[in-house]
Amino acid sequence: MADADSDVLSTPPHHEINTPRLRLRTLYVSDAAALLPMLQQAEVMRWMKSGRPLPSLSVAERWVKDRALGQDVFNFAIELRTTPDGDNIDAPAVIIGVMGSFHWPRVGYVVHADYAGNGYATEALAALVPALFSRMPSALPSPEALGYDYIEGLTDSQNLASQRVLQKSGFTYCGTSLQDFQHPVLGLRDTAIFRIARPGVTLEELGLVLPNDTDAKTQAVDEAFVPPIQ
Repeated sequence: MADADSDVLSTPPHHEINTPRLRLRTLYVSDAAALLPMLQQAEVMRWMKSGRPLPSLSVAERWVKDRALGQDVFNFAIELRTTPDGDNIDAPAVIIGVMGSFHWPRVGYVVHADYAGNGYATEALAALVPALFSRMPSALPSPEALGYDYIEGLTDSQNLASQRVLQKSGFTYCGTSLQDFQHPVLGLRDTAIFRIARPGVTLEELGLVLPNDTDAKTQAVDEAFVPPIQ
């Protein structure tokens, strides 16, 4: 086991994914200061496990460390490459969120509320999915293989903005787990489950999708923006 202060744990391998407007690059603990303004937004942190804004940089550093370090961690800082008007952004890069996976096969994301309504989360997630499938081992052809052939996104059943991001990125609603999470602020919550299958296999073949006549609860609802968070 590596020492907690070793480079193996403190410096994750660098990965980068580029989209027309965004750069997703490996999340580092040193990003905490840039992420702190987002992590102190009440509307952003409402859907997180803590339910409250982070009080200080030291707490933010621990939050980032929990999401940046680990053998199977594949988490990214989301940086803007262009402004909403299409102009290129020069250094320093603007970090607008975090997205990725630190527990296969699940993905999660959090986006700064000031950058809502521009489709950034959807653009980032659509780019992340094939990269995560490439990194994550498959369970095929043997069901006993240690791998996954789907990616899963979990979100509060009332976090409709997060659900729309998942839908637009190709995920399918697969059910709701009732009263499975005791939120410290909102109380007992239901969790909506969304999944997307690895290319070459379907959720139906994997036994992970609801029957066609089941209420999917995935129709878009016009409401005030809620940051897409898991």
